[in-house]
Amino acid sequence: MAEKTINRELANVINVRLNRQLLYYIDICTRCGLCKDACHQYVATGDVTYLPAYRAELIRRVYKKYFTRTGRFMPSLIEGREPDDRLLDELYRTTYACTGCRRCMYYCPFSIDTTWLLGVAKAMLLEAGRGSPILTELAGAAVMKGENIDLFKDVILESLKDTEKEVQQITGDASAQIPVEKTGAQAMYVALAGTHTILPVAVIFHHARLDWTLSLFEAANYGYFLGDNKLAKTIADRIVDEAKRLQVTQIILSECGHAYRVMKFLYEAWAKEKLPFEVKGIVEVMHELVESGKIKLKKDSIAEAVTYHDPCQVGRNAGFYEEPRSLVKAVSRDYREMTPNREKNWCCGGGGGVVAEPAMDEFRLKTGMKKVEQIRATGARIVVSPCENCRLQLDGLNEKYNLNIKISSLMDLVADNLVAQK
Repeated sequence: MAEKTINRELANVINVRLNRQLLYYIDICTRCGLCKDACHQYVATGDVTYLPAYRAELIRRVYKKYFTRTGRFMPSLIEGREPDDRLLDELYRTTYACTGCRRCMYYCPFSIDTTWLLGVAKAMLLEAGRGSPILTELAGAAVMKGENIDLFKDVILESLKDTEKEVQQITGDASAQIPVEKTGAQAMYVALAGTHTILPVAVIFHHARLDWTLSLFEAANYGYFLGDNKLAKTIADRIVDEAKRLQVTQIILSECGHAYRVMKFLYEAWAKEKLPFEVKGIVEVMHELVESGKIKLKKDSIAEAVTYHDPCQVGRNAGFYEEPRSLVKAVSRDYREMTPNREKNWCCGGGGGVVAEPAMDEFRLKTGMKKVEQIRATGARIVVSPCENCRLQLDGLNEKYNLNIKISSLMDLVADNLVAQK
C-alpha cells in the first residue's frame, strides 16, 4: 500500500506539469524512428535506452497508467507502467546521460522536445530522492557561496591581482584593471570558475574601453543540469541580485551556453518578473565590438587550418551561428567548415552536466565519436568553440583518439589577435 502511495506521488509530478505542451508531446509521437539517427549517443552505442523516443516513452508510460481510463484498469494494453524502482533506475540512466543538445528535436517531424520532457523525468527523480549526487553537491556549493560571499571575497580579490598584472603586461597599460563591485558600470561580466575566463575578456574590454565590472559569482548553474528549477533560480538569484545592487545596464555571460539560456530564456518565467537589465552572451558582445570598430582584429593572422564547433547551447538553443564564425574567419587564412554544421551539427557529447560526472567519462568519450569523425574530416589543426563544457570534452576526445589538435576558446582567439590600440 505504501509503495502504491509513493508511485502515485511520483505520477503526480506529471499532473502538476500537465499542460498543452506536455499533452502534445505525449500524444503525437508515432515512434517513426527518425530521431535515432539524430542522437549521437544512440548512433555510438546502438542502445535503445538512449533513443530519444524511448527516453520520452518512459514518461509517456507513466502517464498512460495514471491519466488514461484504459491505463487505470488494463495498463498492459497500452504499455502503462508504475514509476517503480525498475523504471526509476532506467529513467535515471537515460535522463542524466542526455546532453540536452536538442538535435533530435530538429529532425523530429513533430518537433518533440525530448529535453523538455526529460525535465519532467528529472522532477520525478528528484521527488523520489534520486537526483544526480554530484550535480546536487555542485549546486549546493554554489548556493552556499551565495549565502556566504563575504567569506570568499578576499580570496577572490587576491586571486585577481596576478591576473590583473597579466592584463597590464598584455595590453602594455599599467593602469589596466579588473574592476570588482563597481556601482553604475555599463556591464557586469559573469565568468566561470578560474581566471582563464577572466583574462581574455579583461584584455578585450580594455581595448574596447568598455565600462564594466566583474561578478563575484560564476556563471555555471548546476541546478539547471540537476533539473531542480527552484534551486537553479536560487543560484541565478545571486547574479541577478548583484547586478541590481550594482545598477548595471547589462550582464554579459561568459562562454557558457547553459548559463546564457538560464538567464536569457528561463529566469523571468521562474521569477515571474522582468529583469531590469539586458542579458547578453560574450559571443554576441565580441561580435558587436568588432562590427562597431571598438576593437579590431589582425586579419588572416593564423596560418594553420581552423575549424569551428557549434556548441549546442550557443547554436541550436541560442541561435548564434554567424557571429562566432565571422570572428574565426577574420583571423584565419584557412578556415574549414565541419559537416554537418550550424543547426545540424553533432553534439560533442559533453553537455547537460555529463562532463561533471566522473562515472560517465568512458561513456561520454565513446559517444563523442561523431564529433571525432567531423574534426578528422576537416583536417584542421585548431578547433575553436565558445563553450567550456565542449572544450573539456574536446580535450578528452583529443587525448583518447589522438586528434593532434589545439582547442581554443573564442575569447582567447579574439584576445590573442587584437590590433594594438593607438
